[in-house]
Parts: sequence; C-alpha cells; structure tokens
Amino acid sequence: MEPVTTTPPDNTGKGWRAKPGLVAALVTVVTATAVAVVVTRSDGAGKAATAAAARQVVVPTPDTTPPPTEAPAPPTTLPAPSTTAPSTTATTAAAPPPAAPPRPAVAAQPAPPPVPLTLTAALQQAMAGVNGCLVVEDDDGALRTLFDFNSGSAFVPASSQKVLVAAAVLSRLGPDYRYETKVVASRPVQDGALHDAWLVGGGDPYLATPDYAAYLTTRPRTVDTPTTPLVALADELVAVGVRSIPAGLQTDESRYVPQRSVPTWKPSYVTEAEVGSLGALTVNEGLSGWGPNQKVAPDPAASTANALGRLLTDRGVSLPGPTAGSGAPSDAVVIATVRSAPLGQIVAAMLRASDNYAAEMLVKELDRHFDGPGLTAGGTTRVVEELGRLGVPVDGVHLNDGSGLDVGNRATCRALIGALDLSRKPRFSVLDSGLAIAGATGTLAKRYKGSPAEIRLAAKTGWINGAAAMVGRIALEPTRRFALVFNGQFGWPHARAVQDRVVAALTSNLPL
Repeated sequence: MEPVTTTPPDNTGKGWRAKPGLVAALVTVVTATAVAVVVTRSDGAGKAATAAAARQVVVPTPDTTPPPTEAPAPPTTLPAPSTTAPSTTATTAAAPPPAAPPRPAVAAQPAPPPVPLTLTAALQQAMAGVNGCLVVEDDDGALRTLFDFNSGSAFVPASSQKVLVAAAVLSRLGPDYRYETKVVASRPVQDGALHDAWLVGGGDPYLATPDYAAYLTTRPRTVDTPTTPLVALADELVAVGVRSIPAGLQTDESRYVPQRSVPTWKPSYVTEAEVGSLGALTVNEGLSGWGPNQKVAPDPAASTANALGRLLTDRGVSLPGPTAGSGAPSDAVVIATVRSAPLGQIVAAMLRASDNYAAEMLVKELDRHFDGPGLTAGGTTRVVEELGRLGVPVDGVHLNDGSGLDVGNRATCRALIGALDLSRKPRFSVLDSGLAIAGATGTLAKRYKGSPAEIRLAAKTGWINGAAAMVGRIALEPTRRFALVFNGQFGWPHARAVQDRVVAALTSNLPL
C-alpha cells in the first residue's frame, strides 16, 4: 500500500478577497477523499453571480476501502438548497401554496480516520482493532525502541518463529557447519567390489537428486536452494573403483530416532504433503513425488538408497535393491562422502523460502548436538534454552515444532526482534542477509513491486489460518527493525492488509 501524503497544499496568501458591498458564502462539500471549497457571491440587487474562479483544495486521506467481504457504505447526497427568491407581489385571489414535503432524513456518516502526522500515529492506526503485537526499533549504533504495542504478550507466531530456530542453530553449530552423508563398508574396495556397504545419513535437509534440484530452480521461492548433490556420492564411488555391491546398500538412519512427523500436527500436513517425511537419511526433502503430484515418502531412508542405486546403475555399477540395516559398524571404512553447503546458506534458504522441512530437520540436529536422540521435542526445548543464554527475552515462548505449523506454538514480538537483533554480530549475520526481499526473492518475490517497500523491505513472513506475522527490517538510515504478530478469525486477505498497513507506515517519511 502506498503511503499517504500528510501535508495539505499550502494555500496561505493565495485565496480570494471580499470586496465592499459583496457578501461571501462558502459551500463546503465533504467527501471520503477531499474537501472542496466553492466560493459564490451575490450583489445587493439579489442577482446571483458566480465568482471569477472556484477554488478547490484537496486533502489526501488514508485509503479506507473496506476488505472485499465488506460492502462500502453508499455515498450520502445532501438535498440542494433552494435559490429562488420569494415573491413580493400582492395577490388577493391567490390560494396559499401547498406545504413543502418534509425532507428525508440523512444518515450520519462516520468521519474518516485522521491523517496520521507521525509514525506513532500511523502505526497506532494500522494496529487499531488488531489482536497482536508490534515492536519497532532503530539501530543507529545503539538500539532505540520507536514503538511498542503489546510486545511482551505471546501469540501463535506461524513461520516467523523460524527466526528463533535459526538463531539457536547458528549459535550452537555455527554458520560453517556442514552435514555429511557417507557410504561406509567393513573393508575397502576389493577387485571393484564392496562386499558390504551402508548408506549413512547425517541429517542433511537438502540432499537431492538431479531432477528434484532442477525442479527447485523453477520456483521463485526456492530458485537458490543450496542442494547437496546425491549424484556426487555416486560419482565418488565410481571414482574409487566400485563396480559392484553384491549385498546392496544397507541404510543407516540411526543419527535421529525415527519420527516422520510432529505428533501434534493436524493430519493434513502429512496427507497433503505440507512437510515431507523426516529422518536422518532423506532425499528430496522426504518426498517421493513433487509438483502437482506431491507425495510423502513412506520410508525416506529406503527412498534415498533407491535413488543412489539408480544413479550407480546408470554408471555401470551392479547392485540389488537396498535393505534396512541395524547400523554401520563403528570401525567401518569411509568409502565416499558428500558434504552439504555451509549451515549459514542452509539457514538463509530456510528463512527466505520459509522451508518447513529444513526447519524441522534443523531442530532435530540441534537436539543431537545437545547429546539428545534427535527428537523434535528435545530440539525445540534447546531452541528456547539457547536463546535465553544469548540474552533473548524468552518469557512466554513455547515451541512444539521448528516450522511454526503447530497452533500450540507461542512467541512474543519482544523475543522475535531480540533474535533478529543478533544479526548485528558476524556469527548471526545471515539472520538479516537471509531474509526474503520485497519484490525480489523468497516469500516476498511477488509482493510490494512498485511500492516504496520494494527492495527496501527484507522480512521473514508467517501465515497459517488465524495467525500471521512479519519480522524484518527496512533499509532506511538508520536501519529500522520490526516484529509483527497477530491472531484471530480471519483469512489471508485480511492478514495481508494488516501487514501492508504496517509496512506502508514503516517505509513512509513520517516524523517520529
């Protein structure tokens, strides 16, 4: 939404001047968008004459068009005043004129909201009637809070909570951490054969086959996802001389306790493939089909081994189908390894595209690094603990998952902006650089084009039914950061309208 102009044209000294003997009358016509001033005059003989020029002053007002589900009130038309002078001729035979019919009552129209003259007034207007929180601050070397609306109250944060997950993971693992997927065996290659082999998962959320990686590049939200090429593992096996794997590949996903989804999710998240099947050994984000026919892989480890087997077959390696294993021996020899992109790039992709699958996998890995079994519940507990250790205010924060899909999640605007503020430190810089950019990338690729927010706004968005959020920054001088979360019974059009009002205010040039 375009910001509104707050200063009316300066008409000082440019009006009309009454002449002696002239009587001036003002007729003011008020509409929802302007104030028109029409000047008329009459001479002493009672003959009307139009002023040399009618002056009209237009005062911009905010866009008060109701959402599509509300019909706008019809315009009110005032009856025109009579301009006929009464007769002064005496007539004895004339009958008295009939009484004029009563004028219809005119319904009073609500006054339009006042044009905000300050940023505070604009933000108060944007949040009027909203059940949520908003906090805004400037960073001019020291953080300065500009606006605080209910920032300590907890709400369902939707995907904005991925900022919390990202901060905790970067803190514990570091931006240079890489996942590793390996093929190991009890002994090295002998005469071109691996007599036993295990495909060992390391929790990589972006391990991908060539066709899935190509699919991601066709979508604006995921075009720059840093996939880990499964084909590189096949190529390395061939390069070290593997020509056959007589017993086939055994799968090892023991890094995490198998848990394919979050127990508190509604079933449609799985049946409609909102999130793929979770596990330590997965490929193509736990999906067996994507695009129009998106499907969850029932056994992601087997899917990964089958995909690698096809790539090896294409390269002349003979092997039967995969088998589930009890885990590779601790003294196994590493035959081939493929490593992911650095964690900083993975976190950025997760934030930019609001990738639910990557967020869930990051939570599992966080639990593992705290010596846990790689469970969602353990990972979300560690997120809150790590944020508290970093000085982020976590009162009221409770997470049931990593993605923000669960309606039992709670977060405050104070916690969200506290996590975002960590981006001022080099270890956490991706919390800013990884945000979607308005009109350009990720979840904001198609929004705010042609508006003052284009390119200047970078944010992590959030939306599930009844919960919406936006956490990010505006490229002003100084940098302006904000966190917005609101809940209620509404659909996406209303959620978007609230976000747009707040963004319009924040990108305006209104004084504080």
